[in-house]
Parts: sequence; C-alpha cells; structure tokens
Amino acid sequence: MDKADFLEQFTSYNELIENALISQNFDRVVSLDVARREMLHTFTKNNSPDQDLHFFKSLEKCAEDNAKSISMMIEEMQECRRKNVTRLRAFSKYR
Repeated sequence: MDKADFLEQFTSYNELIENALISQNFDRVVSLDVARREMLHTFTKNNSPDQDLHFFKSLEKCAEDNAKSISMMIEEMQECRRKNVTRLRAFSKYR
C-alpha cells in the first residue's frame, strides 16, 4: 500500500467513525477505530517515515478530526448519563 492509498483509506475510516458517532452507534465506532489502528500499525511497520509534508499534514488533520469526534462522543455520553440519572431520580420519587 502506498501513501496515497493509505491516506484515502485512513480518511475513509475517519468519515465512517464520524457517521457512526452521529448515529450514536458506539459499538461500530469502536470496531472501526480498531480497524483503523491496525491499518496504521501495519503501514508504519512496513514503511519508514520520510519528509513528505503533505502526508504528515494529512495525518495531522485526521488526528484533529478524530480528537473532535472523541470529544463529541464524550459529551453525548455525559448528556445521556445526566438524562438517565434524572429519570432514575424521577422514578424513585414516583415509587
């Protein structure tokens, strides 16, 4: 796999992860992230780094997008937790 193919697939994984986050399919997020990490590990094991700025900038952008997605997922999970705590309190008062 050359760098262009790698970047295309890596970016595709990021887009799939973002779509899974939007649909709140967290199991899919985890499986896609594992696959993406395996691909990254395999690529870096078989290719030595060079001074290709475009390649590293593309990886950096993917990392930034991933960080934003993780932050969004954490916020959504915290919101779900807050809603569940509120509902549980309401149910306990109802009894």
